[in-house]
Amino acid sequence: MRDEGLLDLDDALSRHVDDTPFGQVTIAQLLSHTSGLQAETNGPWWERTAGLTWAELMAGGPTLKFRPGATFHYSNVGYAVLGELVGRLRGLPWDEVVRRNLLEPLGMWRTSARPQDADAAHGLGVHPLADLLHAEPEHDAGAMAPAGQLLVHGAGPGQVGCLSRGRDRDLLAADTLAEMRSPVAIDDRAGAAWTGAHGLGWQLWNIGGTRYAGHGGSMPGYLAGLRVNIETGDGCVVFANATSGLGDLGADLMALVADREPAAPGLWSADPAQVSVLELTGDWYWGTVEFTMSSPGTGISCWASPAPAVAAA
Repeated sequence: MRDEGLLDLDDALSRHVDDTPFGQVTIAQLLSHTSGLQAETNGPWWERTAGLTWAELMAGGPTLKFRPGATFHYSNVGYAVLGELVGRLRGLPWDEVVRRNLLEPLGMWRTSARPQDADAAHGLGVHPLADLLHAEPEHDAGAMAPAGQLLVHGAGPGQVGCLSRGRDRDLLAADTLAEMRSPVAIDDRAGAAWTGAHGLGWQLWNIGGTRYAGHGGSMPGYLAGLRVNIETGDGCVVFANATSGLGDLGADLMALVADREPAAPGLWSADPAQVSVLELTGDWYWGTVEFTMSSPGTGISCWASPAPAVAAA
């Protein structure tokens, strides 16, 4: 919708949806979970109760818990708001927009907001204190549905390709995908390098310097996860009809793929285009610090030499 010119990511929400008490937040902030909006609805747990209408959701008085843009705070309410925004600008229910613009182009004909088949996998939960199995509730979450209510029949190459290559089946421009996968809100933990972040919609991981994109998801009795290696395009999709239990399965699968099926190195060839930058290569200095500039064929690289020893008088 942004690429079509229907909105700008820096637009205040009130420009398109004018009946919220937090109209000053931007669309980009909602997408990246930096709007400061509360995580869940007031009252009963929305995933386990009959769905609210948009008017009822707003009447519940959702509020900002943080200054917009100040910090990362995951907000399912924020994605309910984005679903309302999409519906108003397209003039269709959010799930119909998703079906026409995402699911059908990806060949996901049997994926929908509600079960389509009588033999659909039932959401299940195991009692935490006994070996008992019970069926989890299934219902329409109403205005909160855009936060995660999507039932998938099979998954794989289409979704992974969309996330890794960009213009898969003319669905998404590559530069737009790269923008969505850029870290906006870092999961900052004292004394540790960042391992998790959010971009514009996508969840991001940094594991040993390797970047992944995707997202986890759940509704009562259902779990899902999508993770793609941004550099190689390898990816995995995992599902379970359980309330908990996936753990680090996605990360473990990706580690196995990298170990058992490593990416083949590209063929080397001389690059005559490097002649134009040869005069920039060599040793350079910033004050007393030495840097070495080289041209590896993908642009200019620069790294610092070891710091010089300091002699004590």
